[in-house]
Amino acid sequence: MKSILFDVDGVFLSEERCFDTSALTIEALLKSEQFLGMGKSFKLNELNDQRITKIRNNIFKNDIILNRLKSMGLNSNWDMLFVVFSIHFIQLLKQLSLQEREEILSESHISATNMREIQPFIDKAYQINYELPIAFINQSQSGKDNIYAELERYAMEQLSVKDASFFKLKGPLWYLTRDVYQELYLGSNLFEQVEQKQPTLNGIDGFIYHETVLRPVEEIQSLLNMLQEKGYHLAIATGRPRTETLVPFESLGIKSFFSDQHIVTASDVMQAENDYPDFVPLGKPNPFCYIATLNGNKKENYKQYITEQNHIVNKEDVVIVGDSLADLFCAKQIGATFIGTLTGLKGQDAREELEHYEADYIVDHIGLIKYILC
Repeated sequence: MKSILFDVDGVFLSEERCFDTSALTIEALLKSEQFLGMGKSFKLNELNDQRITKIRNNIFKNDIILNRLKSMGLNSNWDMLFVVFSIHFIQLLKQLSLQEREEILSESHISATNMREIQPFIDKAYQINYELPIAFINQSQSGKDNIYAELERYAMEQLSVKDASFFKLKGPLWYLTRDVYQELYLGSNLFEQVEQKQPTLNGIDGFIYHETVLRPVEEIQSLLNMLQEKGYHLAIATGRPRTETLVPFESLGIKSFFSDQHIVTASDVMQAENDYPDFVPLGKPNPFCYIATLNGNKKENYKQYITEQNHIVNKEDVVIVGDSLADLFCAKQIGATFIGTLTGLKGQDAREELEHYEADYIVDHIGLIKYILC
């Protein structure tokens, strides 16, 4: 049976709310009294869409930072926001004494309480330089491993410390930023239910309830039904966590087209990374999630999914539909056909990039893949 493996963001759902959440996570960590407190008047519950757009434009420089990071192979919102926040946090830590810096960086866990303890040491006149992440990105090589390695080197150099593993992937700070993002996206109640952690922000209504679909729901349902009738097996491989995938899919009435074992999410990738730490990172552009969803996500086979990745499928039998270079690189590595959609962050501007890396097909939106596959 031929298989079609779909990404979610930029294919079915707009990435806009995820990027809004990423920007708000950074802004909250920097300015909220619950964290570093650099903007005493900053109140998450009082933000409207206009204010959110302004914050995102400041944080990501009108999405220039997001575009560059995605082009460099950093596909996860958790990773992109972490790198950007880390650059700002490193600058703030420079105001502390060397001993104080080393004490913070030696922590195996950091919480909102730890962040608040830093507030008295921050110069009240300090102005956030939103250009700093661009300078960092410009000196980094492409690839997730390279970016994280460069981040640690940058921290050691800027802070005059010998160990900056505090800033590593899945290090203490990474988990804090990830949890703040999750609470903002899920909302405080769902965050507590899903993550089984105490909310930090309390009373936040999550973005998950305000998703934007990229095509009319009836069109998507018709397409998926048509593909199944043509004999295609359908699967999902997404950088979203499981709840953030299932809740919108169920509300849109398209979850039934995908069986549970063929929906692989960031939650599964995190589990694999915990089980096999020597192979971190396993998020895209590592094709682990696509291999796992194709093969039914059998945890006993994770080691095989991790170590056997090169040209393992027939091009005519497996199709990957995604919007980013990370998805394209996954397809090339496993030997699948790739269809790129122009409904991601870069829109029509992604065409040149996808063509440069030799995407098999490029379509304006997911609805048009039927003319290729049916």
